[in-house]
Amino acid sequence: MLTFLLFSAFALVAFGLVGVFALPFLIIGGVIWLVLLPIRLLFGVVFGGLFRLVFGIGGALLGLILAPLVMVVVGVALVGAFVAALFAILAPLIPVVLLALLGWGIYRIASRPRAAV
Repeated sequence: MLTFLLFSAFALVAFGLVGVFALPFLIIGGVIWLVLLPIRLLFGVVFGGLFRLVFGIGGALLGLILAPLVMVVVGVALVGAFVAALFAILAPLIPVVLLALLGWGIYRIASRPRAAV
């Protein structure tokens, strides 16, 4: 227990030191992100409209084509999962059914044959 606490304390100190060293890099990354923000916004306005239109129409058409296929695959998977679940529920009853079948067979053998009418 003491070893675990000691290693936990070392890990806490290590994470703290890594955090102290990572903080300046996070600040520099944030500054660069803010400096380049107007340029990214300009490119987004100039080129983004055309690309959004092309990829939006392309994605919609692809969705219209693939959606029925995906629905069929999902339906088949759901039916298969239902059948598997049904077998998983009924599988423990197999010994009981076999015992009942054995009892019925013994009853059929031991009972008197019926007379022909």
